[in-house]
Amino acid sequence: MGSEEGEVKLSRRWNAALQPVEVCGARGAHVRRHGRPSLRKALVLVALFAILAGAAPVASATKVGVVLAGSVQVFWQTMTKGIQRAALDLHVDLVMRNPSDGASLGTERNVQLRMIDYMVQNGVAGIVLAPEPLEDVATPVSITVPTVLVDRSSTDYNAISTVTTDNLAAGRTAALSLVPVLRKGAKIAVLRLSPNISSTTERENGFLAVAREMGWEVVVEAYVGYRFHETQEGVLKALNGYAGHLDAVFAPNETTADGALRVIEAMPAGDRPRLVVFDWRPEFLDALKRGVVYADVVQDPYRMGYLALETLVADLQGHPSRPRVFVDVVTVTQANMNDRAIRAVLAHYAQ
Repeated sequence: MGSEEGEVKLSRRWNAALQPVEVCGARGAHVRRHGRPSLRKALVLVALFAILAGAAPVASATKVGVVLAGSVQVFWQTMTKGIQRAALDLHVDLVMRNPSDGASLGTERNVQLRMIDYMVQNGVAGIVLAPEPLEDVATPVSITVPTVLVDRSSTDYNAISTVTTDNLAAGRTAALSLVPVLRKGAKIAVLRLSPNISSTTERENGFLAVAREMGWEVVVEAYVGYRFHETQEGVLKALNGYAGHLDAVFAPNETTADGALRVIEAMPAGDRPRLVVFDWRPEFLDALKRGVVYADVVQDPYRMGYLALETLVADLQGHPSRPRVFVDVVTVTQANMNDRAIRAVLAHYAQ
């Protein structure tokens, strides 16, 4: 199978999907055999009028594939909505296949390759991919249709463009939110997600860079898991491993943020560290109001998904694409949660 060899094969059949379709049928032949001349003339005039009115048959919709890295997290659900909106606006058909969240990091290694292979064999014109790491496969994999990466970069695939948050800068933004309230020597914890997920690794590294610059002491730095059911236990174990008082905790994605919130919320109010999280869930709003979450760096996955599909379709139409497209984040706090710009981003999560 192509995925075992690091190759995904597809004939260039997808070109046909971009070509005009000529439509004729048996009814026309029937008229020619049995219709009277006046009837034939009338039908010709009707057809000519339809063409002039713009009602002539058009090319069938381009079919594109989408493979994200999950579907349970609010982040992926919101990105899916952005992709679907772009598909409606750009008149393309979607074929979506997503593994369960974290599957590629567990028992279903390289599952995305099998999904891509299925789509390619079924004639998609291009792929939007949120890449999970590959194992025991020759890389970079060259998919034989144009591919746009979304949410994260990857050296495992050749791609025409990558649409992401500037994750290193966003990690720095998360740490900078703490600068006004932390002194030199402050004790902080960084809850890591996975060593081979580029997006969260960049955020963690950005946060740690500011911590070093500010003279904060990183007393906890631990991988706490990917899935919701495991992160709370991982966070509890990591934080309990430090006997002193923590001044701040950073969680770099939705699942680690959820686990950290549950653990810190259970602490006595006077012992709680300031919690800075990444991504958005509805319950984070209440936690911000109550001061359990100090700040939340929120991505815009809706816009990210929209731009990824838009970039792919533009390439299929012969337009050049930018190698990197960055989508801005916003930092949500008690003080600004009702600002118009903040509400605009959060509204995407509710659509």
